[in-house]
Amino acid sequence: MPLTDSEVKSAIRSRWDVSSQKYDTHDGHGIKSAEERDAWKRVLGESLARSGLDILDVGCGTGEMSLVLAEMGHNVQGVDLSEKMLSRAREKAKASRLKVKFSLGDAERLKFDPGRFDALISRHVLWTLPHPDRAMEVWKRVVKVGGQVLVIDARWRDDSISSRSRRLASEVGMILLERQNPWKGWYPKDLNSALPHRYGLTSQEAKRYFEESGLKDVTLTDLHDIREIQKVGMPFYRRISFNWTYYMVKGTKSR
Repeated sequence: MPLTDSEVKSAIRSRWDVSSQKYDTHDGHGIKSAEERDAWKRVLGESLARSGLDILDVGCGTGEMSLVLAEMGHNVQGVDLSEKMLSRAREKAKASRLKVKFSLGDAERLKFDPGRFDALISRHVLWTLPHPDRAMEVWKRVVKVGGQVLVIDARWRDDSISSRSRRLASEVGMILLERQNPWKGWYPKDLNSALPHRYGLTSQEAKRYFEESGLKDVTLTDLHDIREIQKVGMPFYRRISFNWTYYMVKGTKSR
């Protein structure tokens, strides 16, 4: 029997609660160098209209994007389904002496007034949602007319022979050299079946959600340069599977 919406959200929350303490150590999630942090600031600075914006970070996790945006001078709120992720985000904000408000919230059911924010950002979240179309409608609603929605995501896994071979080599390296289980923490089968993009989504799939929600001036930015920075310092067996197409989609609310 398929999981109910409530069961899906509970399972997702539990998964990210468990991951909260080590999430920033995962490849591509935690920002591990000043070079990468500067690259994010450059990309976001080119995408946002001005400084001092009121920005909502949806699915903020441990607060990586929230803190980058706060460092850039924006007024940031972060929401996440996992209280343990939020606890980690608050710890990091305090340590960095940055003022960011973090609160519990469902990405598909945001409880903010219409037009509350100048911009909304969401990184590595759209693929995790059971109803991404519903989320896009909600995200559009909470930004002002003329405001922007930015989504950063990837097609994390495909089943081409090349990608499968790379993953296998990487998994063998993790087992033999790190004594780690590379499959630990994966979503269970019943949860995967409830997610339309369980292995991530392509830039064109993400772009289509933007267009169907009514957002205008939709553009794609290739984040290949950031992905290459993230690979620096990785052991070779991790680098070989770190080859997904990484992108940002931006759209503007016209009315």
